[in-house]
Amino acid sequence: MRIWTACTDDPDRSAWAADHFDDWYAALAAGESHGRADPALWQPGERRAQFEHGTVDERIHLLLARGADGTPLGAAEVWLPVHDNLHLALVDVAVDPGHRRGGVGTALLRAGLDVAEAAGRTRVRSTTERPAGVAAGGWPGSAAAAAWGFTVGQAVARRQLQLPVPEGLLERLERAAAPHATGYALRSWSGPVPEADVEELARLASRMSTDAPQGELSTTPEVWDAARVRRGEELRAAQGRRWWTALAQAPDGAPAGYTVLVNSRHEPQRLLQHDTLVVREHRGHRLGLLLKVACLRAALRDVPGARRVTTWNAVANTPMIAVNEAMGFRCDEVVEELEAPLAAVRAALARRTAP
Repeated sequence: MRIWTACTDDPDRSAWAADHFDDWYAALAAGESHGRADPALWQPGERRAQFEHGTVDERIHLLLARGADGTPLGAAEVWLPVHDNLHLALVDVAVDPGHRRGGVGTALLRAGLDVAEAAGRTRVRSTTERPAGVAAGGWPGSAAAAAWGFTVGQAVARRQLQLPVPEGLLERLERAAAPHATGYALRSWSGPVPEADVEELARLASRMSTDAPQGELSTTPEVWDAARVRRGEELRAAQGRRWWTALAQAPDGAPAGYTVLVNSRHEPQRLLQHDTLVVREHRGHRLGLLLKVACLRAALRDVPGARRVTTWNAVANTPMIAVNEAMGFRCDEVVEELEAPLAAVRAALARRTAP
């Protein structure tokens, strides 16, 4: 077995992609899709555009394990934040079901740890995703993560809203919520943030890392500015994505909350819920519901053929879960956000491979 790797910083990454990307994505998708009815993967066009375009928020390393005959066996990715959380590496491993239990996942994880350690990272985060009716002990990814020394830092529930929503539901929800939000103003738009709002959106994006639940994860506050917002928009456009934003402003004009929906031309039937935040000092005014309804309306005007909305919430975020369930979202998967000291994962791997 040999592991082929490249990074978004590599000047020759397009050549690597020409040789390996399709096999990398196929192995990743095979591993992550197995046993899941609707895995909601980024589509290959989105992932390749991200890799070849590059991102200034993190360095991303792709790792592909091939057998001696060149057969793709498994894939991994390592995300290294570059603005904040510089202690952290995000490492995810996926092994084609036909090649599991042969050391492929362990080899890919070890190679991912090498990347993280070379970058000076001291903690490693990973994720598992499984159907809601399957216990962690019965899911291969969860069992492997536990054996590798990871512990659950936060549990997240995935919910999906089937479209179209029942006639009149959104109107009833808005009428019930509006009296609680007197004095607040909501606006929505498609595409890049208007120049007049970009600094406000940057401040709200920063607060996602402080006001949203983080569980036991070792997340540090993120710092966003207008330039970082714009670079994210450039990447979305390169990936073939469209997006819609709804913004709430307090009676004094201060930003009170926002939400974002994203749709890919590679998967037009799905809307993905990205950030949703109501800042702490403006909670209790039903702004989360009003924002999500306004953003959904805006998106459906442009993509009436969408058939579902996919969203994720920390299980501790009961107010936002209540909003989603009122709109008709239903839980179908559980996500474990796992974390461990890099040294502890190294030690666990050493114990598993010791004679």
